[in-house]
Amino acid sequence: MIHRLRGILVEKDTEGIVLDVGGVGYRASASLGTLRALPSLGEECVIHTRMVVREDAMLLFGFAAPEERAAFDALTAVSKVGPKLALAVLSAMSPPEISEAVARGDVPKLSSVPGLGRKTAERLVLELKGKDLAVFGAERAVSSDGGGGGPYMEAREALTGLGYSIEEAEKALNGIPPQDSVERYIKEALRRIGSRR
Repeated sequence: MIHRLRGILVEKDTEGIVLDVGGVGYRASASLGTLRALPSLGEECVIHTRMVVREDAMLLFGFAAPEERAAFDALTAVSKVGPKLALAVLSAMSPPEISEAVARGDVPKLSSVPGLGRKTAERLVLELKGKDLAVFGAERAVSSDGGGGGPYMEAREALTGLGYSIEEAEKALNGIPPQDSVERYIKEALRRIGSRR
């Protein structure tokens, strides 16, 4: 099995890359995060890979970091999540963000990934929660919001109800010291949003 490749990056597109290793071109599908992390064409790089063998194909997936490959492996271990859906999740969220969403039981955040429905997002939380997600590269399983659930998620939901995207709401909420009420989170978040304009 191919586990790691070092070579010259000769092609890079939205679907993946081609790495020239000793005159042999290896095509690997890659997430958007990996595509951004890799160097320019013609430069040497290392990718961490996972080979998926099916009846009709042998597929190679490449990752800029071993944590992303570990996240891919954990995602594909969940029933109804195949390699392409796992790559879509990794294109939308970093491994630490996935770890935080799972730890919080944040189904809305996970189901915001294109192609990942609510039921599959719930299954991800159910099957991954409680597992050691340190391999995802997250230093802690919950974010700086003091636990992530409860008032934080309710405040984020309220902000999205006001018309802000999940990303805008999280940007405003991140860094707010832990609060004991939804109202305090919302008040501080709206103050931060107002000061940016």
